[in-house]
Amino acid sequence: MKAIQDARELGEQVKRHRLHARLSQETLARNIGVGRSTIIDLEQGRNVSIRTALKVLAQLGAGVSITGTPAEPELYWTAESAARQMRRELRNGDPDFAMRILSMAASYFDELNPAGRRRFLRARPTSTGRKRWDTLLARTFAYKCHQYGLQEPDWTTTPPLESKWYATPRKHVSPAWKLRMVERTPVEFAEANIAFDPANLAAA
Repeated sequence: MKAIQDARELGEQVKRHRLHARLSQETLARNIGVGRSTIIDLEQGRNVSIRTALKVLAQLGAGVSITGTPAEPELYWTAESAARQMRRELRNGDPDFAMRILSMAASYFDELNPAGRRRFLRARPTSTGRKRWDTLLARTFAYKCHQYGLQEPDWTTTPPLESKWYATPRKHVSPAWKLRMVERTPVEFAEANIAFDPANLAAA
């Protein structure tokens, strides 16, 4: 089957089908309720409405098929774009907003279908400029992969931090709060020596 690239080629195909059906331009036009000049325009690749063209094709026993693979929609967030935005906020001295970016990216990840989640994770993120935050980002999406039964990419595997980090947007935390954070920390974060309440990921 020859792919039609433009109106001229469509007109040639219409004419070929019309002649094969042994229909005159006048008969074809009458059958679909248009003037002969419309059929002439269509066969010569001139401007005819899509509705009319489809009626002509249907009358000739032909149709339209769409080939090729649809383009994947661009993702608003990816692990890479989240890392870049976090790096910017950390450079600006705003770790609270860096945490918010992480939570927004994680919430967006939740809304994607499995193929979208794989695309989200595809590119290895650049560094946020802070080892702690690189580790937090990596372990967040290891945690998310386990939630959704996905194979986590290699970049989510990181060595543990040298000292425990209580990763929270709160500026001051009491010993009791730290204890609660440790109790609520999933294994993916605990393995990296991070105390982190995943409820923060829903605070976008």
